[in-house]
Amino acid sequence: MGLGLRDWWLGRCLRAGSVEARRRAVEKLQGRTDGAALQLLLRAVRDPDPTVRRAAVAALGQFKEEVALGALVQALRDSDEQVQETAVLALRRAESRSAVPALVGLLGHGNARLERRVAQTLQALGWRPSSPEEEARYAVASGDYERAAALGGSAIALLARRFRGGDYAERLAVVRALTRSSGPEVTALLMEALRDEDATVRAAAADGLGQLGVGAAVPALIRALKDAAPAVRAAAAVALGQLRDPQAVDPLIAALEDAQWEVRTAALEALGRLGDRRAWSSVVARLEDVDQEVRQQAAETLGVVGDETVVEKLVLTLLDPHAGVRQAAARALYRIDPGWQRSERVRQLLPKVEAALQHRDVSVQLAAATLLRQITGLSPAELAQQRSRGHPTHRREAAAGILESLVQDADPDVRLTAVEALGRLGLSRSRAVLERCLSDPDPAVAAATLDALSGCHGS
Repeated sequence: MGLGLRDWWLGRCLRAGSVEARRRAVEKLQGRTDGAALQLLLRAVRDPDPTVRRAAVAALGQFKEEVALGALVQALRDSDEQVQETAVLALRRAESRSAVPALVGLLGHGNARLERRVAQTLQALGWRPSSPEEEARYAVASGDYERAAALGGSAIALLARRFRGGDYAERLAVVRALTRSSGPEVTALLMEALRDEDATVRAAAADGLGQLGVGAAVPALIRALKDAAPAVRAAAAVALGQLRDPQAVDPLIAALEDAQWEVRTAALEALGRLGDRRAWSSVVARLEDVDQEVRQQAAETLGVVGDETVVEKLVLTLLDPHAGVRQAAARALYRIDPGWQRSERVRQLLPKVEAALQHRDVSVQLAAATLLRQITGLSPAELAQQRSRGHPTHRREAAAGILESLVQDADPDVRLTAVEALGRLGLSRSRAVLERCLSDPDPAVAAATLDALSGCHGS
Protein backbone atom coordinates (compact mmCIF):
# COMPACT_ATOMS: atom_id res chain seq x y z
CA MET A 1 0.00 0.00 0.00
CA GLY A 2 1.62 3.32 -1.10
CA LEU A 3 1.71 6.60 0.88
CA GLY A 4 -0.99 8.17 -1.32
CA LEU A 5 -3.26 5.23 -0.74
CA ARG A 6 -2.71 5.47 2.99
CA ASP A 7 -3.72 9.12 3.05
CA TRP A 8 -6.74 8.30 0.87
CA TRP A 9 -7.75 5.73 3.46
CA LEU A 10 -7.26 8.20 6.34
CA GLY A 11 -9.39 10.70 4.42
CA ARG A 12 -12.19 8.11 4.21
CA CYS A 13 -11.86 7.46 7.95
CA LEU A 14 -12.24 11.18 8.62
CA ARG A 15 -15.63 11.02 6.87
CA ALA A 16 -16.78 7.91 8.76
CA GLY A 17 -19.89 7.99 10.90
CA SER A 18 -17.97 6.65 13.91
CA VAL A 19 -16.41 9.28 16.15
CA GLU A 20 -13.90 6.71 17.33
CA ALA A 21 -12.80 5.98 13.73
CA ARG A 22 -12.35 9.68 12.98
CA ARG A 23 -10.38 10.22 16.19
CA ARG A 24 -8.07 7.25 15.42
CA ALA A 25 -7.45 8.68 11.98
CA VAL A 26 -6.34 12.01 13.48
CA GLU A 27 -4.08 10.18 15.92
CA LYS A 28 -2.33 8.49 12.96
CA LEU A 29 -1.52 11.95 11.62
CA GLN A 30 0.21 13.01 14.83
CA GLY A 31 3.90 13.78 14.30
CA ARG A 32 3.61 14.33 10.55
CA THR A 33 4.44 17.75 9.06
CA ASP A 34 3.96 17.05 5.36
CA GLY A 35 1.44 18.81 3.15
CA ALA A 36 -0.91 15.84 2.84
CA ALA A 37 -1.18 15.53 6.61
CA LEU A 38 -1.82 19.27 6.88
CA GLN A 39 -4.75 19.09 4.44
CA LEU A 40 -6.31 16.18 6.30
CA LEU A 41 -5.94 17.95 9.67
CA LEU A 42 -7.50 21.13 8.26
CA ARG A 43 -10.52 19.00 7.40
CA ALA A 44 -10.55 17.32 10.85
CA VAL A 45 -10.40 20.63 12.69
CA ARG A 46 -13.95 21.30 11.40
CA ASP A 47 -15.29 17.93 12.64
CA PRO A 48 -18.66 18.11 14.47
CA ASP A 49 -17.25 16.17 17.44
CA PRO A 50 -15.15 18.26 19.91
CA THR A 51 -12.85 15.34 20.78
CA VAL A 52 -11.86 14.97 17.12
CA ARG A 53 -11.38 18.73 16.75
CA ARG A 54 -9.28 18.78 19.90
CA ALA A 55 -6.97 16.05 18.55
CA ALA A 56 -6.68 17.83 15.21
CA VAL A 57 -5.84 21.17 16.83
CA ALA A 58 -3.14 19.53 18.94
CA ALA A 59 -1.58 18.01 15.82
CA LEU A 60 -1.70 21.33 13.92
CA GLY A 61 0.56 22.85 16.57
CA GLN A 62 3.50 21.09 14.87
CA PHE A 63 3.13 23.15 11.67
CA LYS A 64 4.60 26.60 10.95
CA GLU A 65 2.56 27.29 7.80
CA GLU A 66 0.29 30.32 7.87
CA VAL A 67 -2.72 28.23 6.95
CA ALA A 68 -2.16 26.02 9.99
CA LEU A 69 -1.73 29.03 12.26
CA GLY A 70 -4.89 30.53 10.80
CA ALA A 71 -6.81 27.37 11.63
CA LEU A 72 -5.51 27.51 15.20
CA VAL A 73 -6.59 31.14 15.54
CA GLN A 74 -10.01 30.12 14.20
CA ALA A 75 -10.11 27.35 16.82
CA LEU A 76 -9.77 30.00 19.54
CA ARG A 77 -13.44 30.77 18.84
CA ASP A 78 -14.54 27.13 19.00
CA SER A 79 -17.71 26.41 20.97
CA ASP A 80 -15.84 23.89 23.10
CA GLU A 81 -13.54 25.44 25.70
CA GLN A 82 -11.23 22.42 25.72
CA VAL A 83 -10.68 22.90 21.99
CA GLN A 84 -9.97 26.58 22.68
CA GLU A 85 -7.45 25.65 25.38
CA THR A 86 -5.74 23.15 23.09
CA ALA A 87 -5.48 25.85 20.41
CA VAL A 88 -3.89 28.25 22.89
CA LEU A 89 -1.26 25.66 23.84
CA ALA A 90 -0.62 24.85 20.17
CA LEU A 91 -0.06 28.54 19.34
CA ARG A 92 2.34 28.77 22.23
CA ARG A 93 4.36 25.84 20.85
CA ALA A 94 4.28 27.42 17.41
CA GLU A 95 5.53 30.74 18.89
CA SER A 96 3.08 32.58 16.67
CA ARG A 97 3.12 36.31 17.38
CA SER A 98 0.54 36.83 14.64
CA ALA A 99 -1.98 35.16 16.97
CA VAL A 100 -1.49 37.78 19.73
CA PRO A 101 -4.54 39.97 18.81
CA ALA A 102 -6.82 36.92 18.80
CA LEU A 103 -5.40 35.73 22.12
CA VAL A 104 -5.86 39.18 23.67
CA GLY A 105 -9.46 39.07 22.50
CA LEU A 106 -10.05 35.98 24.65
CA LEU A 107 -9.09 37.80 27.86
CA GLY A 108 -12.20 38.40 29.90
CA HIS A 109 -14.34 35.97 27.89
CA GLY A 110 -13.39 32.45 28.96
CA ASN A 111 -13.36 30.35 32.08
CA ALA A 112 -10.59 30.73 34.64
CA ARG A 113 -8.50 27.83 33.31
CA LEU A 114 -8.68 28.97 29.69
CA GLU A 115 -7.90 32.59 30.49
CA ARG A 116 -4.93 31.60 32.61
CA ARG A 117 -3.56 29.58 29.67
CA VAL A 118 -4.07 32.60 27.41
CA ALA A 119 -2.28 34.91 29.85
CA GLN A 120 0.66 32.49 30.13
CA THR A 121 0.89 32.21 26.36
CA LEU A 122 0.78 35.98 25.88
CA GLN A 123 3.53 36.39 28.44
CA ALA A 124 5.64 33.73 26.69
CA LEU A 125 5.14 35.56 23.39
CA GLY A 126 6.43 38.79 24.94
CA TRP A 127 3.11 40.66 24.98
CA ARG A 128 2.41 43.34 27.58
CA PRO A 129 -0.84 45.28 28.26
CA SER A 130 -1.00 48.65 26.49
CA SER A 131 -4.08 50.13 28.17
CA PRO A 132 -5.79 50.12 31.59
CA GLU A 133 -8.55 47.92 30.14
CA GLU A 134 -6.04 45.35 28.88
CA GLU A 135 -4.16 45.48 32.19
CA ALA A 136 -7.38 44.75 34.10
CA ARG A 137 -8.29 41.83 31.84
CA TYR A 138 -4.75 40.46 31.98
CA ALA A 139 -4.60 40.70 35.80
CA VAL A 140 -7.88 38.78 36.18
CA ALA A 141 -6.84 36.20 33.58
CA SER A 142 -3.49 35.70 35.35
CA GLY A 143 -5.25 35.12 38.66
CA ASP A 144 -3.71 38.27 40.14
CA TYR A 145 -6.99 39.33 41.74
CA GLU A 146 -5.38 41.71 44.22
CA ARG A 147 -3.81 43.66 41.35
CA ALA A 148 -7.14 43.69 39.53
CA ALA A 149 -9.00 44.93 42.62
CA ALA A 150 -6.43 47.68 43.12
CA LEU A 151 -7.00 48.81 39.52
CA GLY A 152 -10.74 49.18 40.19
CA GLY A 153 -13.01 50.34 37.37
CA SER A 154 -13.75 47.67 34.78
CA ALA A 155 -11.65 45.15 36.72
CA ILE A 156 -14.40 44.91 39.36
CA ALA A 157 -16.94 43.76 36.76
CA LEU A 158 -14.44 41.14 35.58
CA LEU A 159 -13.92 39.99 39.15
CA ALA A 160 -17.68 39.77 39.63
CA ARG A 161 -17.89 37.55 36.54
CA ARG A 162 -15.09 35.36 37.86
CA PHE A 163 -16.79 35.18 41.28
CA ARG A 164 -20.13 34.10 39.86
CA GLY A 165 -18.67 31.52 37.51
CA GLY A 166 -15.82 30.23 39.63
CA ASP A 167 -15.41 27.34 42.01
CA TYR A 168 -14.95 27.69 45.76
CA ALA A 169 -11.25 28.60 45.50
CA GLU A 170 -11.89 31.25 42.82
CA ARG A 171 -14.74 32.81 44.76
CA LEU A 172 -12.70 32.93 47.95
CA ALA A 173 -9.71 34.49 46.17
CA VAL A 174 -11.93 37.16 44.61
CA VAL A 175 -13.58 38.07 47.93
CA ARG A 176 -10.25 38.34 49.72
CA ALA A 177 -8.85 40.54 46.96
CA LEU A 178 -11.80 42.97 47.10
CA THR A 179 -10.47 44.51 50.31
CA ARG A 180 -7.92 46.23 48.05
CA SER A 181 -10.68 48.31 46.46
CA SER A 182 -13.89 50.10 47.41
CA GLY A 183 -17.05 51.53 45.92
CA PRO A 184 -20.67 50.51 45.36
CA GLU A 185 -19.75 47.61 43.03
CA VAL A 186 -17.34 46.15 45.59
CA THR A 187 -19.91 46.52 48.38
CA ALA A 188 -22.59 44.83 46.29
CA LEU A 189 -20.28 41.92 45.46
CA LEU A 190 -19.27 41.43 49.09
CA MET A 191 -22.91 41.54 50.18
CA GLU A 192 -23.63 38.88 47.56
CA ALA A 193 -20.72 36.81 48.86
CA LEU A 194 -22.18 37.04 52.37
CA ARG A 195 -24.90 34.70 51.05
CA ASP A 196 -22.49 32.27 49.35
CA GLU A 197 -23.08 28.54 49.73
CA ASP A 198 -19.60 28.08 51.23
CA ALA A 199 -19.02 29.17 54.84
CA THR A 200 -15.40 30.17 54.22
CA VAL A 201 -16.48 32.56 51.47
CA ARG A 202 -19.20 34.02 53.69
CA ALA A 203 -16.69 34.54 56.51
CA ALA A 204 -14.25 36.24 54.12
CA ALA A 205 -17.06 38.50 52.90
CA ALA A 206 -17.93 39.53 56.47
CA ASP A 207 -14.26 40.23 57.13
CA GLY A 208 -14.03 42.36 53.99
CA LEU A 209 -17.13 44.40 54.83
CA GLY A 210 -15.66 45.16 58.24
CA GLN A 211 -12.25 46.11 56.88
CA LEU A 212 -13.76 48.42 54.27
CA GLY A 213 -16.03 50.07 56.84
CA VAL A 214 -19.26 49.40 54.95
CA GLY A 215 -21.83 50.78 57.37
CA ALA A 216 -24.71 49.69 55.15
CA ALA A 217 -23.73 46.07 55.85
CA VAL A 218 -24.60 46.26 59.57
CA PRO A 219 -28.11 44.70 59.28
CA ALA A 220 -26.76 41.84 57.13
CA LEU A 221 -23.86 41.26 59.54
CA ILE A 222 -26.27 41.18 62.48
CA ARG A 223 -28.20 38.45 60.67
CA ALA A 224 -24.89 36.65 60.07
CA LEU A 225 -24.44 36.40 63.85
CA LYS A 226 -26.96 33.54 63.57
CA ASP A 227 -25.28 31.82 60.61
CA ALA A 228 -25.05 28.04 60.84
CA ALA A 229 -21.24 28.18 60.62
CA PRO A 230 -19.31 29.36 63.72
CA ALA A 231 -16.57 30.90 61.54
CA VAL A 232 -19.13 33.15 59.86
CA ARG A 233 -20.67 34.19 63.18
CA ALA A 234 -17.23 35.05 64.56
CA ALA A 235 -16.26 37.01 61.44
CA ALA A 236 -19.56 38.92 61.57
CA ALA A 237 -18.94 39.84 65.21
CA VAL A 238 -15.45 41.14 64.44
CA ALA A 239 -16.78 43.15 61.49
CA LEU A 240 -19.53 44.71 63.63
CA GLY A 241 -16.89 45.79 66.11
CA GLN A 242 -14.96 47.47 63.30
CA LEU A 243 -18.08 49.27 62.09
CA ARG A 244 -18.96 50.48 65.63
CA ASP A 245 -22.67 50.90 65.00
CA PRO A 246 -24.67 51.14 68.28
CA GLN A 247 -27.48 48.96 66.87
CA ALA A 248 -25.06 46.01 67.03
CA VAL A 249 -24.67 46.19 70.83
CA ASP A 250 -27.67 44.07 71.81
CA PRO A 251 -27.05 41.39 69.13
CA LEU A 252 -23.41 41.18 70.25
CA ILE A 253 -24.47 40.82 73.88
CA ALA A 254 -26.71 37.94 72.79
CA ALA A 255 -23.72 36.42 70.95
CA LEU A 256 -21.91 36.15 74.30
CA GLU A 257 -24.15 33.13 74.92
CA ASP A 258 -23.04 31.40 71.70
CA ALA A 259 -22.07 27.74 72.07
CA GLN A 260 -18.72 28.31 70.33
CA TRP A 261 -15.94 29.99 72.29
CA GLU A 262 -14.58 31.64 69.12
CA VAL A 263 -17.85 33.48 68.64
CA ARG A 264 -18.02 34.58 72.29
CA THR A 265 -14.43 35.83 72.08
CA ALA A 266 -15.11 37.75 68.86
CA ALA A 267 -18.25 39.31 70.38
CA LEU A 268 -16.26 40.45 73.43
CA GLU A 269 -13.62 42.03 71.23
CA ALA A 270 -16.33 43.81 69.23
CA LEU A 271 -18.04 45.11 72.38
CA GLY A 272 -14.69 46.48 73.50
CA ARG A 273 -14.50 48.49 70.28
CA LEU A 274 -18.05 49.75 70.73
CA GLY A 275 -17.44 50.76 74.36
CA ASP A 276 -21.13 50.79 75.28
CA ARG A 277 -21.85 50.62 79.02
CA ARG A 278 -24.93 48.46 78.42
CA ALA A 279 -22.62 45.53 77.77
CA TRP A 280 -20.48 45.78 80.91
CA SER A 281 -22.42 43.41 83.14
CA SER A 282 -22.50 40.81 80.38
CA VAL A 283 -18.77 41.24 79.77
CA VAL A 284 -18.02 40.91 83.49
CA ALA A 285 -19.99 37.66 83.56
CA ARG A 286 -17.65 36.22 80.92
CA LEU A 287 -14.77 36.48 83.43
CA GLU A 288 -16.19 33.19 84.72
CA ASP A 289 -16.60 31.56 81.30
CA VAL A 290 -15.65 27.89 81.02
CA ASP A 291 -13.15 28.70 78.26
CA GLN A 292 -9.90 30.45 79.06
CA GLU A 293 -9.73 32.37 75.76
CA VAL A 294 -13.12 33.89 76.51
CA ARG A 295 -12.09 34.84 80.06
CA GLN A 296 -8.91 36.40 78.73
CA GLN A 297 -10.76 38.47 76.14
CA ALA A 298 -13.32 39.54 78.75
CA ALA A 299 -10.49 40.92 80.89
CA GLU A 300 -8.94 42.68 77.88
CA THR A 301 -12.30 44.21 76.99
CA LEU A 302 -12.85 45.48 80.53
CA GLY A 303 -9.45 47.12 80.38
CA VAL A 304 -10.67 49.11 77.39
CA VAL A 305 -14.18 50.04 78.53
CA GLY A 306 -14.28 49.38 82.28
CA ASP A 307 -14.02 51.68 85.31
CA GLU A 308 -13.39 51.27 89.03
CA THR A 309 -16.64 49.35 89.46
CA VAL A 310 -15.05 46.27 87.86
CA VAL A 311 -11.78 46.41 89.80
CA GLU A 312 -12.80 43.83 92.39
CA LYS A 313 -13.87 41.35 89.69
CA LEU A 314 -10.58 41.84 87.89
CA VAL A 315 -8.59 41.41 91.11
CA LEU A 316 -10.23 38.04 91.70
CA THR A 317 -9.45 37.16 88.07
CA LEU A 318 -5.78 37.44 89.06
CA LEU A 319 -6.43 34.07 90.73
CA ASP A 320 -7.41 32.38 87.44
CA PRO A 321 -5.68 29.03 86.80
CA HIS A 322 -4.41 30.20 83.39
CA ALA A 323 -1.51 32.62 83.10
CA GLY A 324 -2.89 34.34 80.00
CA VAL A 325 -6.10 35.26 81.83
CA ARG A 326 -4.16 36.56 84.83
CA GLN A 327 -1.92 38.66 82.61
CA ALA A 328 -4.91 40.14 80.79
CA ALA A 329 -6.54 41.01 84.13
CA ALA A 330 -3.33 42.66 85.34
CA ARG A 331 -3.14 44.79 82.19
CA ALA A 332 -6.79 45.78 82.58
CA LEU A 333 -6.32 46.76 86.21
CA TYR A 334 -3.34 48.92 85.38
CA ARG A 335 -5.33 50.74 82.67
CA ILE A 336 -8.27 51.37 84.99
CA ASP A 337 -6.39 52.25 88.18
CA PRO A 338 -2.59 51.96 88.43
CA GLY A 339 -2.90 52.17 92.23
CA TRP A 340 -5.58 49.50 92.62
CA GLN A 341 -3.54 47.66 95.30
CA ARG A 342 -4.13 50.49 97.77
CA SER A 343 -7.91 50.45 97.45
CA GLU A 344 -9.80 49.66 100.63
CA ARG A 345 -12.31 47.68 98.59
CA VAL A 346 -9.49 45.52 97.31
CA ARG A 347 -8.27 44.90 100.86
CA GLN A 348 -11.70 43.57 101.66
CA LEU A 349 -11.00 40.77 99.19
CA LEU A 350 -8.15 39.44 101.33
CA PRO A 351 -10.20 36.56 102.81
CA LYS A 352 -10.89 35.24 99.30
CA VAL A 353 -7.26 35.70 98.31
CA GLU A 354 -6.07 33.83 101.40
CA ALA A 355 -8.59 31.06 100.78
CA ALA A 356 -7.03 30.60 97.32
CA LEU A 357 -3.75 29.68 99.04
CA GLN A 358 -5.37 26.30 99.71
CA HIS A 359 -6.55 25.76 96.10
CA ARG A 360 -5.83 22.35 94.59
CA ASP A 361 -4.11 24.01 91.60
CA VAL A 362 -0.53 25.01 92.39
CA SER A 363 -0.64 27.86 89.87
CA VAL A 364 -3.62 29.35 91.72
CA GLN A 365 -1.75 29.03 95.03
CA LEU A 366 1.24 30.89 93.58
CA ALA A 367 -1.04 33.54 92.08
CA ALA A 368 -2.73 34.01 95.46
CA ALA A 369 0.63 34.45 97.21
CA THR A 370 1.69 37.03 94.61
CA LEU A 371 -1.60 38.92 94.93
CA LEU A 372 -1.37 38.85 98.72
CA ARG A 373 2.05 40.49 98.57
CA GLN A 374 0.77 43.10 96.10
CA ILE A 375 -2.03 44.13 98.46
CA THR A 376 -0.33 43.84 101.85
CA GLY A 377 3.37 43.91 101.04
CA LEU A 378 3.72 40.62 102.98
CA SER A 379 4.17 36.98 102.07
CA PRO A 380 1.59 34.52 103.47
CA ALA A 381 4.02 33.48 106.22
CA GLU A 382 4.77 37.08 107.17
CA LEU A 383 1.08 37.92 107.25
CA ALA A 384 0.37 34.96 109.51
CA GLN A 385 3.16 36.00 111.85
CA GLN A 386 1.91 39.57 111.91
CA ARG A 387 -1.51 38.37 112.98
CA SER A 388 -0.22 36.18 115.77
CA ARG A 389 -1.30 37.21 119.25
CA GLY A 390 0.74 40.07 120.70
CA HIS A 391 2.81 40.72 117.56
CA PRO A 392 3.76 44.45 117.39
CA THR A 393 2.63 44.75 113.79
CA HIS A 394 -0.73 43.30 114.71
CA ARG A 395 -1.13 45.95 117.40
CA ARG A 396 -0.19 48.69 114.91
CA GLU A 397 -2.79 47.41 112.46
CA ALA A 398 -5.43 47.42 115.19
CA ALA A 399 -4.46 50.96 116.23
CA ALA A 400 -4.59 52.12 112.62
CA GLY A 401 -8.11 50.76 112.28
CA ILE A 402 -9.30 52.79 115.28
CA LEU A 403 -7.55 55.96 114.11
CA GLU A 404 -8.93 55.60 110.59
CA SER A 405 -12.45 55.67 112.01
CA LEU A 406 -11.65 58.77 114.11
CA VAL A 407 -10.68 60.89 111.09
CA GLN A 408 -14.42 61.20 110.44
CA ASP A 409 -15.18 62.54 113.93
CA ALA A 410 -17.23 65.74 114.16
CA ASP A 411 -14.60 67.43 116.38
CA PRO A 412 -11.75 68.88 114.24
CA ASP A 413 -9.32 68.47 117.16
CA VAL A 414 -10.05 64.72 117.25
CA ARG A 415 -9.58 64.51 113.50
CA LEU A 416 -6.30 66.41 113.73
CA THR A 417 -4.96 64.10 116.44
CA ALA A 418 -6.03 61.00 114.50
CA VAL A 419 -4.35 62.21 111.29
CA GLU A 420 -1.11 63.01 113.10
CA ALA A 421 -1.13 59.61 114.80
CA LEU A 422 -1.69 57.81 111.47
CA GLY A 423 1.30 59.68 110.08
CA ARG A 424 3.45 58.43 112.92
CA LEU A 425 2.28 54.82 112.40
CA GLY A 426 3.25 55.18 108.72
CA LEU A 427 1.20 52.25 107.39
CA SER A 428 0.56 52.14 103.64
CA ARG A 429 -2.94 50.82 104.29
CA SER A 430 -3.89 54.25 105.69
CA ARG A 431 -3.06 56.18 102.52
CA ALA A 432 -6.51 55.85 100.98
CA VAL A 433 -8.17 57.13 104.18
CA LEU A 434 -5.72 60.01 104.52
CA GLU A 435 -6.15 61.06 100.89
CA ARG A 436 -9.81 61.73 101.63
CA CYS A 437 -8.74 63.95 104.52
CA LEU A 438 -6.98 66.30 102.11
CA SER A 439 -10.37 67.90 101.54
CA ASP A 440 -11.16 68.27 105.26
CA PRO A 441 -12.98 71.59 105.95
CA ASP A 442 -10.49 72.40 108.74
CA PRO A 443 -7.27 73.82 107.20
CA ALA A 444 -5.17 72.47 110.08
CA VAL A 445 -6.41 68.91 109.45
CA ALA A 446 -5.79 69.23 105.71
CA ALA A 447 -2.26 70.55 106.30
CA ALA A 448 -1.48 67.75 108.80
CA THR A 449 -2.75 65.21 106.27
CA LEU A 450 -0.04 66.23 103.80
CA ASP A 451 2.65 65.54 106.41
CA ALA A 452 0.99 62.25 107.41
CA LEU A 453 0.86 60.99 103.82
CA SER A 454 4.56 61.56 103.33
CA GLY A 455 5.25 59.07 106.10
CA CYS A 456 2.86 56.28 105.05
CA HIS A 457 5.15 53.89 103.21
CA GLY A 458 5.49 51.03 105.66
CA SER A 459 3.60 47.74 105.80
